[in-house]
Amino acid sequence: MEQKEEQQLEWLQQHQTKEPQLGLERVRRLLSLQGNPHLLVSVIHVAGTNGKGSTIAHLRQLLQAKKLRVGTFTSPSLLCYNEQIAINGVPISDEDFHSLLQTYQQVIENHFTDQLLQAITEFEIITALAYEYFFQNQVDVGIMEVGLGGLLDSTNVCQPDLTAITTIGLDHTAILGATLADIAEQKAGIIKQGVPLVTGKIASEPLAVIHNKAQQVQSPHVCYGQGYQVEPVQSSEEGEEFLFSNAYRLKEGYQSALLGVHQVENAGLALELCDQYCTLKGLSLLKKDEVRRALKQTCWPARLEKLSSEPLIVLDGAHNPHAMKALIASLESHFPDYQKNILFTCIQTKALEEMVTLLKTVAKSQLVLTVFEDSRSFSKEEMQDLAKREKLAYTEWIPYLKQYKSAKPEKNKLLLITGSLYFLAEVRKYLLND
Repeated sequence: MEQKEEQQLEWLQQHQTKEPQLGLERVRRLLSLQGNPHLLVSVIHVAGTNGKGSTIAHLRQLLQAKKLRVGTFTSPSLLCYNEQIAINGVPISDEDFHSLLQTYQQVIENHFTDQLLQAITEFEIITALAYEYFFQNQVDVGIMEVGLGGLLDSTNVCQPDLTAITTIGLDHTAILGATLADIAEQKAGIIKQGVPLVTGKIASEPLAVIHNKAQQVQSPHVCYGQGYQVEPVQSSEEGEEFLFSNAYRLKEGYQSALLGVHQVENAGLALELCDQYCTLKGLSLLKKDEVRRALKQTCWPARLEKLSSEPLIVLDGAHNPHAMKALIASLESHFPDYQKNILFTCIQTKALEEMVTLLKTVAKSQLVLTVFEDSRSFSKEEMQDLAKREKLAYTEWIPYLKQYKSAKPEKNKLLLITGSLYFLAEVRKYLLND
């Protein structure tokens, strides 16, 4: 990497914040100085506690099957930083990334007296870059994933054609609120006047909050189980089979290539969004065979991802209790007879003890706690204290993985590595480069 590019990344890192800084005024100001590219892109805006990334992965494949040029903005990154901004699954090139970053750095530095711009965060800058990149490259549609909450998330400056809320669970409670209704209120902040909304499988209380908001702004609301139906059929090593029907389709069988019983809900939501978007834009709907091909081509790293067969190592980014419950159900479905070693850690904003309690319920399992090098991670001492209180093992993850991989593989035994997506990004890189 050239010195200039390294300096740009250092400048960007200076805008990182330990705690999220919510609000739209900073990113709005920055984008306004660039001609408001976010208002010149067709957007599908996706919020939710869990399932956003998997839903977007399915939706991208479906829209690409319509020969559309599809931009995606997702976070956090797992393979490389650039993957957060991609078109048709191809991450923004280093050249394009640094060119855009240089432009935006100059804009911010040229307005050094503007207090709003000087307080802008890394995530807000990357959000602006995504909108600019999609506009410059004339995508047909940009799918924007909310970073945190919805109402005050920097992605929420757009004027979308379609919005979606995947799930509602307890996460980031110190920021978004302590109840499901509080969190639903924040997620519902992406709903716009007259813009159709599609929701995933959501409990009745938070769903009522979302529906009330949709009614207030005359947003047509398509609900899981009412406007569209998804029925799981069976799980296999090839993925999850399910039946789907909606206002446009009779009940038909499909299969998601992603493992996990909850993936049928994500795939069903994505198919409903695709049908809604095609209808809005006057496009013909995908044929059954086109849908089936697209869903089978879907991939999304660190979601019940088999990273190694011998020994069997599975990665899953379950980083809150809602996601952990879905993971445990999927383990029971896919690996009921396996002896499971579970390596777990998370960051400080997460419900650590509740997730540990859930993981201790997994049958035939040994739970091991660890930490990783990140300012957001729990300290080694904190995790060791928890391990002692809960009568669990604590380990350093790199030596643990070295030892596990060097041992003779055993039949019906798996290592599950789960928790923070930031942790899994490091683990994934280590295992693939080993």
